[in-house]
Amino acid sequence: MVVTTTVMNVKVDDGLKRDAQALAKSLGIPLSAVVSSALKAFVAAREVTFCEDEHLNPTVEAELLRLSADAGAGRWEGFSPSFTTAAEAADWLKAAVESEADA
Repeated sequence: MVVTTTVMNVKVDDGLKRDAQALAKSLGIPLSAVVSSALKAFVAAREVTFCEDEHLNPTVEAELLRLSADAGAGRWEGFSPSFTTAAEAADWLKAAVESEADA
C-alpha cells in the first residue's frame, strides 16, 4: 500500500512549537509524527477536548470527596482490604461483583 503525504501549514505559538520540537527530539521522533498521531486520534475518536485547567468529571470528584470523608471518619464499608497476592485480590473483587449483582 502506497501512503501519500501532504504538507500542512499550521499557525502555532512560537514557544509552543519550540517546546514541542524539543520534546519530540528528546523522544527521538520528528514533530510531524506527533502531529500526525494527534490528527489520527482526532479522526478516530471524532472529538477534541479543550480545557483551561485539568479537572475531574464532577461525578467522579463528588465520589472521591465522599470516599475521602468516609475514610477520614473511619467508615471503611466498600473499601477493599489489603491483599498479599493478585489471586486473593481477584477473588475478593469477584465476590464483591457477585454480591452487587445479587442486590
